[in-house]
Amino acid sequence: MNAEYIQNLRYKLQKRVRKLNSTDREQFFHFALQRFWKFLFDVPLFVGIIDELAARCPDMETKVKGICEEDVGTLGDTEIEHAALAYFVIKHCVQFDDRRLEDVIGDVYDRSDGLEAFKDIFLEPFYEYLDEQLDDQRMVLALLRRYRHKCEWFQAENLYQMWDRATARGEKRLAFHLYEYLHDQGINFSIEPTSAVGEADLVSAQDTDDPLIADAKIFNPDKSQGKTYIAKGFNQIYLYTLTYNEPIGYLVIFNISGKDLKFAVNQHSQSTPFVVHNNKTIFIIVIDIYPYEVAASKRGILETIEITEQDLIRYVDENQVTD
Repeated sequence: MNAEYIQNLRYKLQKRVRKLNSTDREQFFHFALQRFWKFLFDVPLFVGIIDELAARCPDMETKVKGICEEDVGTLGDTEIEHAALAYFVIKHCVQFDDRRLEDVIGDVYDRSDGLEAFKDIFLEPFYEYLDEQLDDQRMVLALLRRYRHKCEWFQAENLYQMWDRATARGEKRLAFHLYEYLHDQGINFSIEPTSAVGEADLVSAQDTDDPLIADAKIFNPDKSQGKTYIAKGFNQIYLYTLTYNEPIGYLVIFNISGKDLKFAVNQHSQSTPFVVHNNKTIFIIVIDIYPYEVAASKRGILETIEITEQDLIRYVDENQVTD
């Protein structure tokens, strides 16, 4: 991603955290924290980083109740877990109008100055995580959302023609377009390394502690690339997360059908559906590149193809790899 853009975001983040740290009275700090929260969720890049953090450590959310209701001074076992705990604690605080909530939570850890304890234990680790991830691979979800917009707004016709000129290799060509984009954004990866369950279309270099698990599929039910084909792709991503011991995977779907593809799943993040199965989170990014002849306002009602969470989980369960 553009270095100047990242640097500008980093400056804005630092400025707001410095202002928060300089706010001493809890009644002012609470409102400043709410403004800081709104700033973060107005920036798609931060939203993507936060969504992935929450998906990596969902169990940390359950610990907030113990802190707030049982006065249990819980900490994360790793930096990532603690950053996730900090996120869920801050999220809990900004949802309420209790001006002293941050001070009360901080008192669980240090009764001499609860607000300063809150800053040290939760605000600073959360800020440090966000700052570090601006240069790390955990901005992938934000980049994929940005890629979807780029494709649908500016490149849909060209991408459809890329597929249409050689349909047998069209899916591979679209996948390489995705890989090129991620490479241009600074994501380091290798393509198609052999694994125990087949070949992943896109996996980060295997010497990293944080491999990227992603795959690109075509949705075209008129050519046998419908529900079952997408469920198969979901299963592939799930198996890769098991093989590489990663908590998160990404399924990117190029919809070339002219039909409305909907995922009826239990959870969405910023309009991105995701499925959690056996502690693995799979984000599903649908990119519609069909060359519609009329504007959206004049198309009428499109035929809708719905894929449910049960469709995806059932395929995984029916195709489990056994020893």
